[in-house]
Amino acid sequence: MDLTVEAQAINDLLKGANQHITILLPESAGRDSVAAGLGLYLSLMQAEKTVKIAYPKAPTVAWSHLVGINKLIPQIGGKNFIISLDYIEGSIEKVSYNIEGNKFNLVIEPRPGTAADFNEKNVHFRASGLTADLVITISALTLESLGSFYTENRAVIDQKPIVNIDANPNNKQQGKINIVRPASANSELIASLIKSANLPINSDIASNLYDGLLAGSRNFSLPVVTAHTFEMAAWLLKNGARKRMSFTSTPSPEELPRGEFAAGNEEEAELPPDWLKPKIFKGSSLL
Repeated sequence: MDLTVEAQAINDLLKGANQHITILLPESAGRDSVAAGLGLYLSLMQAEKTVKIAYPKAPTVAWSHLVGINKLIPQIGGKNFIISLDYIEGSIEKVSYNIEGNKFNLVIEPRPGTAADFNEKNVHFRASGLTADLVITISALTLESLGSFYTENRAVIDQKPIVNIDANPNNKQQGKINIVRPASANSELIASLIKSANLPINSDIASNLYDGLLAGSRNFSLPVVTAHTFEMAAWLLKNGARKRMSFTSTPSPEELPRGEFAAGNEEEAELPPDWLKPKIFKGSSLL
């Protein structure tokens, strides 16, 4: 797997000082993608970049051994404070504000004759506003698959360079740099990228990626496993990857065979009802 061109392009993006990098994982991301994201997060941190990694769900207990799992954040942004009000079409006459001393007052005037009831019960608050110079997505088929990460920060994300990394060949390739290959796992792609771009690697990074490689490839059993998969596994072990005693987990939809390699859903034939009953076999004698 040759990532020379992509690695050089990413190195060019990383040359700036005081960069803020955000790694985004969709809700559908499984163990492989989370391990891949954390591996890249740790590598960029070692490269002295300001990095955050976002995943919208609470990680499962089975992933607690991954280094940096406590660095996953469920929300991004925070520089903007948004006040939301439950709204009925045509119910607002005018919106204004005034400042009294050290108080900022937002004034909402209801339209006469409407049934609007504005009170503290239908007011909501949230933080928004992504701060990033570079956005990296992992296992996101489309930008929309990132959910609120994208919808609430679309104006910012659409203006930033996006590195899109995905082992699913159905990816829509909406990034400035697209590393989309039918690999055994996203961790295989990240390992190849780190090696090609000469990004930092240590035992913790290698351990995360090796774990993700096992998860994504189903213990090297998928048809997409190639010689390159084993080369990356060997490279990670050489760089200190710690092997777990065994890998057992129920695969998530993301970790099942992808695209043209997906297995069919053929049902197994039912066994005869007397299958487990004792059998008496009678021989025949030759006359």
